[in-house]
Amino acid sequence: MKFCIALWGAALAAGLLAATAISVDATQRDSNASPSIRRVEAFTPLTSMRIKPLEPSKWTDKHREVLGPSGGPTQVQVCLHNLELCRKYWAFTTQLTTYYTLPLRDKELLILRTAWLTRGDYVWGRHSTGGGKKAGITDEELSRITTGPDAPGWSAFDATLLRAADELHTGRFIKDATWKSLAARYNEGQLLEVIFVVGNYTLLTMYHNSVGLALEPGIKGLPE
Repeated sequence: MKFCIALWGAALAAGLLAATAISVDATQRDSNASPSIRRVEAFTPLTSMRIKPLEPSKWTDKHREVLGPSGGPTQVQVCLHNLELCRKYWAFTTQLTTYYTLPLRDKELLILRTAWLTRGDYVWGRHSTGGGKKAGITDEELSRITTGPDAPGWSAFDATLLRAADELHTGRFIKDATWKSLAARYNEGQLLEVIFVVGNYTLLTMYHNSVGLALEPGIKGLPE
């Protein structure tokens, strides 16, 4: 009887050791795997605007300076309710949309991945049909952007760009390996631009989503 109990105890101990080894091995594998990237929490899109564009009857010369001769897009007309904030912010975002130094394709990959992660329907719609098409991003690549940097088919540097957007989204920090890969191609000014592009379009999606800015008819937003 004592012999049987001893054998059972030895078997139990061996089983626990084996289970522990498997658990440790699995933990080590998980720690080496790429973490899944979570998009921002889903929300119900607004069906009407919370803030309407500032009425033209209220425009002053300072408002018209911000709008330009064409009257400006709806997103600018809305922000005119806070004139000084709008004037200074739109000068900043115009720097990134008009006077950027990154290659256009690189910038659009950063923007589109950020739009996907932040549920920026307006940004995705405008850039998937506008800047993205101009940069030569294909429909197949648009679909791959929603999968992320580990999707098969990306070049090493395209994957690095998407990973930079992911890291800024999840940790507000570009990790050393990603930074070094970017720095192999970009100068210091362009490295800064990567951060500001992702940050700016994150801010724009918060603005568009929260005020209820809708895409123009015929422009398709985020894929389901």
